[in-house]
Amino acid sequence: MPDSRNPNQGQRHPSVRSADSAVVRAVEHQAALERQAQQRSEPARLTRNQPAPQRMPRPENVRRPMYQQRPTGAMQRQGQPLQPQRQQVPQRAPQPMQRPVQQAPQRAPQPVPLQFQRTAQPVPMQRTAQPAQRPAQRPVQQMPQRAPQPMQRPVQMPQHPVQQAPQRAPQPVQHPAQVQPPVPQRLQIPQQNRPASTAMPVFHTSTQQLNTRMPVPHRPAQIANANTPVVRSVPETISAPRHLAPREVEHEEDKSLINAVQYEDEQEDGIEVVDSEYEEFDDEEEEAEERRGRRRERKERKNRYLPYLIILFFEIIIAAAAVWAINVFNEDTDLIVTEHTIEAGETANLQMYITGEPKFPEYVSCNLDFSQVNYVLPQMIRFNVRMYGVNFPCSLKIVDTTPPTAEAVPQTMFSVDQVPPVEECVKNIKDLNETTVRWAEVPDISGGGNIIAKAVVSDSSGNETIVDVPFQVTKDSEAPVIEGTKNIEAFVGDPIKYRTDVTVKDDIDTKPQLEIDTSQVDLSKAGTYKVIYRATDFSGNVSEVEITLKLTKKPKNYVEPEKVYKEANKVLKKIIKSGMSDMEKALQITWWVRYNVNYVAKADNSSWTRAAYDGLVKRNGNCYNFAMTAKALFDAAGIENMIITRDPYIYHGHYWNYIKIDGEWYHCDSTPRLKYNSYFFMYTTKELKNFWHNGWNGYNFKENKYPKSATKSVQSKINYGAHKIKK
Repeated sequence: MPDSRNPNQGQRHPSVRSADSAVVRAVEHQAALERQAQQRSEPARLTRNQPAPQRMPRPENVRRPMYQQRPTGAMQRQGQPLQPQRQQVPQRAPQPMQRPVQQAPQRAPQPVPLQFQRTAQPVPMQRTAQPAQRPAQRPVQQMPQRAPQPMQRPVQMPQHPVQQAPQRAPQPVQHPAQVQPPVPQRLQIPQQNRPASTAMPVFHTSTQQLNTRMPVPHRPAQIANANTPVVRSVPETISAPRHLAPREVEHEEDKSLINAVQYEDEQEDGIEVVDSEYEEFDDEEEEAEERRGRRRERKERKNRYLPYLIILFFEIIIAAAAVWAINVFNEDTDLIVTEHTIEAGETANLQMYITGEPKFPEYVSCNLDFSQVNYVLPQMIRFNVRMYGVNFPCSLKIVDTTPPTAEAVPQTMFSVDQVPPVEECVKNIKDLNETTVRWAEVPDISGGGNIIAKAVVSDSSGNETIVDVPFQVTKDSEAPVIEGTKNIEAFVGDPIKYRTDVTVKDDIDTKPQLEIDTSQVDLSKAGTYKVIYRATDFSGNVSEVEITLKLTKKPKNYVEPEKVYKEANKVLKKIIKSGMSDMEKALQITWWVRYNVNYVAKADNSSWTRAAYDGLVKRNGNCYNFAMTAKALFDAAGIENMIITRDPYIYHGHYWNYIKIDGEWYHCDSTPRLKYNSYFFMYTTKELKNFWHNGWNGYNFKENKYPKSATKSVQSKINYGAHKIKK
């Protein structure tokens, strides 16, 4: 019903041309909500003092549209929060707001009606303490006239416990016209009698022009009466988006329409609800149907191309697999090496022909068994390496380029020797194949000296090694030396021992040849004969020594040597003990002869055997008997000895023994001397010649005819009194 103060209420203003679509949608939706709320209300609710019913719970998963966000700037007036003084609703005590508008995405979205004002500054919204009560679907009644009352107290927004909004991915912001919020159940709060307010609420000055299709608030169930004012509940601050038009533009045509609307506050969870009805349009249903149609069309279009996409997908997969297989084949086959050359003696394997690691090594094989190849024999072997079903011809070449190795055997020889075979001059020949050895040039050693001969070692592959064989060649120019020869006296008919005590030495030849020339000797006749000793070394050097052999008739009282040695062994059994050394045996023999044979001036000296026998049996004799008796004992004991004769002598000759102990020659004399109760044992030549007794020496002889005596004295080791060797 038109308001008396706003005659243009309920009519479409002719000058309204355009407005923001969000504002229009909000106003239309608010009108639809009010209309639905009036239809659902019951007659019992018309009572003014009847408490308002509980509102329907708002769905938790519905986000409030952007245009329905709670205003924050309008909730303060001059920097202080609005605290309305209002009558508390019995169902829920008012509580101060504790959360910002942005933290209430779970509550049902509510449209925010818009209002406009002429002032240039935004003013906080005011609402009445008690919402107006109006009947729904009741007979038309004449409403009492009341004066408009200005809003004097701020509105206290109800507070709800803060709930943590669930985490969700950002969603695109939808236009308010596309959002269909659920229809909440309107709270009916009893209306208190209050005078009509003559003051109009202050609005933002908007430069937007409303759309001519904007519905005008009206109540079809009431009859317009000029005397009965109609109170309408419209939000105090409805701001149009500033990006649509400059803020300074005024809509003079809309002033009468805005001033004609009486607003009444009603709180619905912090959202201003307009108590007005507007003309209902079906734009939202049409748009929703249009969106559903577009979605179906897109879905059908997707379903139409889905089989082709699947086929294309599989074709891409097959093509990619084929490209991958070709690349693997090319890369792996490039790893094959078709030729290899190795040295004889080395080994080969399949890995030598694959330079890397193939993707699928189980598909790599070879038709050659490398373990059966003879790697010693130089040869060419051809075979196939099979990879991924393809055969690749390959070859293995075994070559022998290593010459044999060998070592030389140094040779020491004389210039008169023959050059040994070359096989004896080279040793440790090593090669995998057969080898041969030859002289590059046969060495000439006739001139002597150090010579390097060249030996050539070759294998079956033609490889050669030159081995230097050193030759140390000695050219012998010195003849051997004959020692121990002496003149021999013997009886006619007795055997002659020419080699007794005769030795031959050479500086190079260790075994020179000794020859005795007895061609001039007649053993059946007495006489003096020449005997020649001739020594020859391997170089052909010759040396000769000449002696005389004197043969006489055997005397009547001659004693055979065997008989003499028999008597000598009887004596040795008494004086020699087992375990004695040659030095100890010789000391016992010299001591026994000295103190068991008596010296006499005249004796039978016809032969040495006669003299020795008389000394062993008769126990008497002169110096010749003493020397021959000791000789027989030394021979029986196995001690090398010889007889030395004084030469020259003045009055008479003298004889003593010369024995060899431990490789050295020493003088022994068992003949007693006047006023000297002792004997000489193992004297050196120097010690013997320095012995003076009774004013003379008497031990002069020709030293060159006998071996050289020892130079180191052993007299400190001899105990003459006990005839023992000191330990």
